[in-house]
Formats: sequence, structure tokens, C-alpha cells
Amino acid sequence: MKGRAALLFFAASVSLRCGSSAPPSAGPATTANYRAPYEAPPAGRHSIEIRVDSRAAHDLFAFLTRPAFDAEGAKAIEALPAVRLSVQDSGRTLETFDHDLAAAFDEQARSGVFDLHPIRADRARWEGLLAALPSREANLGRMAAERAAALLPADRSVSARLHVLLSFGLAGLADHLVVVGPDGNEAMIVDLSRALGESASETVDNQVERLARLVAGEAFRRAWFNYRRESPAWAHRDPSLGELAPLLQLVTEQGPLSLFHVDENFFPLSVWLKEPMKRSIADLNRTAERLVESEKDLEKRMALMTEIERPEFAQRIAGPAGAFLCDGIIQNSGLDAFRSALAAGPKAFFTAYDQAQRKSRDLIPLSPVIRERIGVPR
Repeated sequence: MKGRAALLFFAASVSLRCGSSAPPSAGPATTANYRAPYEAPPAGRHSIEIRVDSRAAHDLFAFLTRPAFDAEGAKAIEALPAVRLSVQDSGRTLETFDHDLAAAFDEQARSGVFDLHPIRADRARWEGLLAALPSREANLGRMAAERAAALLPADRSVSARLHVLLSFGLAGLADHLVVVGPDGNEAMIVDLSRALGESASETVDNQVERLARLVAGEAFRRAWFNYRRESPAWAHRDPSLGELAPLLQLVTEQGPLSLFHVDENFFPLSVWLKEPMKRSIADLNRTAERLVESEKDLEKRMALMTEIERPEFAQRIAGPAGAFLCDGIIQNSGLDAFRSALAAGPKAFFTAYDQAQRKSRDLIPLSPVIRERIGVPR
């Protein structure tokens, strides 16, 4: 598997305002000519605006290539919006960042929170990308917008905006953060060294494509939320799903988003990631069975609902399982069928997977309790 692993847990035209407009697609989108579903042409006329700013990465890199730490120059680095917002998100102070920035120039010192030493130590690895980024910002935003729009249903137009700041040295282990700026709007801050990982040695074109996929995932998250908020099929939980309603809804929400965490070379997932697929869908099936078993035990059911609502559940089970269900529908029924299933809500999505599973022995069957709730005859 490449980079941060293939799985981290595990027709109409489209107008994309990010420097240029995508041409109308030739017809219904399929994945036949595309490695990943998010590389296919969008099916609706969506407006996704992505503005990419690489100044923080460029200025930080230029500072780190100096022969020695410059305390005066460090003040300009600390004033960069990406730096100030990432420091704010970390709960630390600018003094902590200043200490760690200075530590990057001292072989004997250790960074406490913001580890910038590897960037300075391996400068040659980043020179090509940093030199190219200023002229590639608009193209990166356009590619990300196209990928974000690719999975959206076509029955309504969706708008979304995203401001992306490229940088280095985020606190923690995440490759990006979503923070609220002084203007009250959210911004995505990307740590290039973590986002690119092993691919930092690849060509600039490949690196930009990988960044586009990462950014597309966040842009899709916003657009998909806006779609569900405006869709009658998503306005209320389906009472016919009973106690499984919150589980099936969460999986349907998280599945498409999780596809963006998968390297394009690992599609179809059911072929390349058989074991993770088996584990993820087995976990989903077992969770559904536990919910049904707790129907008459209020305390047990409330405990399960609390578990499902935790972010860890989405990362560990709902997202990965949902990605495999998405891929199963796309590979066996087509991208248009997948989009139609998303448009019709969780019950239609699981029904579409059940139909796809009957066509392919590679796919894992849904638990009988899920099939019963979605109305599949025994």
C-alpha cells in the first residue's frame, strides 16, 4: 500500500468555479475509464469553490533553508495565518512554536510540539514541489473541486466553498486540520509532509494529484452535508428501519466520504482489500445484530447508541464499511446507480448494495437483520 495506506481506517455537466470551468460530460458517468470513482465526470451542475494558498508552506520552507535561525525573521513566520491558526488549534502558544522553529536549526535540540526539523534536514525532497506550488494553486483547486463533485447525486445543485492553507509542522499526527478563522469561516490547513508521506519523492504532478484528493475529501464533506440538509429523502429518519435507522444513516453518510481516503490504485476495493472488507462489514453486521438484540433492553440500547455516536465509531466501523458498500454498488451497478441510491436515502443505499452483492461473490452479504429492515424477502 502506498503513502498513509490505502485505507486509513482502512449525465449532465458541471460548473466548478476555481479558475476554470469543466466541460460538459459526454454522457452518463461510469468508472470504466477511471481508476477511482472520484475521478469520473460529475453528473450534476454543482458549484464547488476551492481557494488554495501555499504561502505558509513556501515561507516556512524558505526560512528553514537559511544557514541559521533568524529570530527577527521568525516573527514573520509566526504571523502567517496558517501558523497562527494551527498554534491556536493545538492549545499551545506562539512561544512554543518559536522554540520548536529554533530547534529545527539545532541538531541537539528536540521539538516539543511542532516538528520542523525533518523539513530542514531533507530540504532537497521538497524543493521541486515548493517551487511549483505557487503556479499550481488554481489547478490543484480545480482538480479537487472536480473530484468532490464526482460522487454527488444529480437531482439538485449543491454549492460549497473551501479555503485551503498549505503548510508544515502541524501539532499531533493528523495530516490536516479544519479550523475556524478570525472571520468566522472554516479553513483547511494541510501539513504537506504528512499528507504526502512516502510520495514526497514522486513527481510534482503526482504530488499535486494526491493533494487534490485530500482536499477533495474535505470539500465533498461540506457539499455532501449541504446536499443532505436540502434533500427531502434525508430530512427524517425512515421509521421502517426501526432501531437500525441511526446506524444505517451514519454508514450512508460516512461511506462516500471515506472513499477519498483510499488511494486511487486500490479500486475496486473488493478485489484489492478483501480482508479489510470482510472485517469492516462483519463489524457492521454484528453492530446491527446487537442493536436488534437490545430492542427490549433500554439500558443496553442506550449504551449502543452512545457508542455509535462517538467519532471513533465512524472512523473504525461506519466509514470503512460504508466505503466498501459504496464500492460494491459502483463496481456492480454503476456510478449512476450509486448516486441515485444516495439521493434516495439510507434504505435505498443498503438496498442497492444488497442487489449488487447478489451479482458478485466478491461482496460480503448483509446481516439478515439489516436485510429484513430494508424489506428484502428471505
